[in-house]
Amino acid sequence: MSMTLALTGCRANDSEPSAATCPSQVFDLQSTETPLGPPKELIRVFNQAVDQQVPVTTLAEMTSSAGWSSNWDRVIFIASAMTDAHLKRESGTDLTLACFDGLPGRSSNSDLVSPHATVFLSDGKPVQAVWWSGQNPSLDFGGQSFLTPETVFRYNPNRRVMEAE
Repeated sequence: MSMTLALTGCRANDSEPSAATCPSQVFDLQSTETPLGPPKELIRVFNQAVDQQVPVTTLAEMTSSAGWSSNWDRVIFIASAMTDAHLKRESGTDLTLACFDGLPGRSSNSDLVSPHATVFLSDGKPVQAVWWSGQNPSLDFGGQSFLTPETVFRYNPNRRVMEAE
């Protein structure tokens, strides 16, 4: 899986210098640590749900099927050019971490979807990131700002994704 990534560092907005405001409270989106479970397994489970056109499921059922731990309570979406301030607003919780490192960059090919990540949180603290790429990743937040274990997903046949309600 090839992705173009830009390490943007810690910032509250685009005009602040990188890494200036939070030298000790940074969550690295590029970390290879997998305390919850293997990211490839979660992606495989979502892809399989699309292939099987699973009518309805929950995020907790999907993570469990992937062999993941249940030690998380919220998931946020991170796309290219997002700032830490935007992430804090959209997370629906008080993030206890000041900054993110390794935010996704924009794809240089306008026909391709830029890579994005989902970050699993526990009590406002980021635990693990999962990177999604491709024209049509199988997990779609729908209109949701964040997801919880109880979030319901339905198969969307028009877009061929598992879409959050």
